[in-house]
Amino acid sequence: MKNRSSVVVHPPDDRGLREVSIRSERVGKVWSLRELRKLLRRLGFPANLNVEDRAQVRWEGGDSSKWPDRPWIRRTTAVLITIGLLVAACVLLKIGARDTLGALTYTGRVEGASFLVAALVEGVAVIGVFDFWCKRRLKYSGAVILVGVSIALLADLLLIFVHLYGGEYTHYLWLWLALLLWALWALRQLEPRHILKGISHPKGFTIGAVASAIFIAANFAYAQIYLPYATPVLARVIAKLGTPHFNQKRTVLYLPVELHYQNSGKVGFIVLGSQYWVYGRAANFSEKPNGMKEWKNDLAREPMSDLYRHVEVRGRNLISAGGFFRVGNWLDPDEEFIERKVVALPADANYDTIEVTASATAIRADRAGLGFDYSIPQYSWDSESPDGRHLYDAPSWVAKPGDEYISHRARIYYGNEILNITRKPRYVTYWWVIPKRFVGANPEIGDTGPYAQVAIATVNQEAREPNSSDYDKFYNRYGLQDTYSPWAREPLTALLKAAGG
Repeated sequence: MKNRSSVVVHPPDDRGLREVSIRSERVGKVWSLRELRKLLRRLGFPANLNVEDRAQVRWEGGDSSKWPDRPWIRRTTAVLITIGLLVAACVLLKIGARDTLGALTYTGRVEGASFLVAALVEGVAVIGVFDFWCKRRLKYSGAVILVGVSIALLADLLLIFVHLYGGEYTHYLWLWLALLLWALWALRQLEPRHILKGISHPKGFTIGAVASAIFIAANFAYAQIYLPYATPVLARVIAKLGTPHFNQKRTVLYLPVELHYQNSGKVGFIVLGSQYWVYGRAANFSEKPNGMKEWKNDLAREPMSDLYRHVEVRGRNLISAGGFFRVGNWLDPDEEFIERKVVALPADANYDTIEVTASATAIRADRAGLGFDYSIPQYSWDSESPDGRHLYDAPSWVAKPGDEYISHRARIYYGNEILNITRKPRYVTYWWVIPKRFVGANPEIGDTGPYAQVAIATVNQEAREPNSSDYDKFYNRYGLQDTYSPWAREPLTALLKAAGG
């Protein structure tokens, strides 16, 4: 190092870095006079080198006092860019990990995998920040950061759109708005045009980024909008009466009831609850024809009642009722569930017909999922006390005070994590109610048998009775569906004859 005048400090670039060369060979870049001295010491120059001596150091584009770098601005910018990329990576990782492993559809899992890839890019962009706001030794560190910020911006715009489209406020909205402002600020700091000039194929780079964004948006729309409407739920409930039998003393008639729940569609569903009813209809035969007065009385008692010319329906006794499908379980496409029950009634019962019907309530398995606690029943009475003391009343729109019920309740989740973080948490509650006025009524007056009610509401909002608009929203969002079987009726005399009576 005899010819020390060969040290040249070049003019500062647009970021304040000054390149240093020795004998026309570039040896590094420095931000300040202090960094220059460190560099020269590493190259073998003495620590007390007089950098002001033009014979030893030649300054171009300004003397030793010209250092336009503002370290605190540069470092603050780098920190803010890093924080934004890390936040975006966490959001993308949360969505991607949950959807890749737990989305309710195949396309949803593909969408989750694309978010995982995007989160990985954000992580790589964080590494690029340390180079881009330092010495820029890596050629494409700026391009990687630009991709990371662009992905964060596009993902954030998607989340804002979904959030606003849902019309619900959650605290996440402030995060999306903060990320939007950060992404716009970060793009301004990066100066995309300047970065793209340094890329070999800027058009291909831009087209690839836009195509990736379109793929994610199109996949989301396909999974959440097109598929649910293109594949309707096709469920069917059938109730049948089987061949009856007497007991040994021929005093009790055992009547088999067969209940079918069939999924003949291409999408599965989760059963919130099911119920069946077996009624014995009491009626009088009259030779005198019924007229308008009698028909009005029948219709006032039961609006959907049939009108008979020679029969006066006195009422119906509920012989048996209950559920037939385990709550919270799935019914997959092309799957049929069959439950067989046996109902006992006195052989000399004063009924003219035996009637059976059933119903089930379900939600689409590709739009929603339930928490594991849904299968745990909650009782309105003290199930451990000998007298079954009544403890809780259902909401007034569900049942009257004192009516007993069994309820199932759990958090309801959407088919993908994007909707879960842009919608308020909701809970589904299914009540199976046993009215007090049902006990001892013979025959029952009006609709006094056990019945079910369902509500999907935010926390502590189950007491509010859903209106028609709420039900429309439930049907659209979750595919909520009630399925009823046709009534199956047989004359009691025919059943007694079939049993050998």
